[in-house]
Amino acid sequence: MHGKHLYEYAVVRVVPRVEREEFINVGVVLCANKS
Repeated sequence: MHGKHLYEYAVVRVVPRVEREEFINVGVVLCANKS
């Protein structure tokens, strides 16, 4: 790489049953702004 970059990310979760407090991570959204 040519230098350090700042990234923002969010984890996408599916919650099939809220009362059981279970979740499944199904993906990640990654964003990098050029400045």
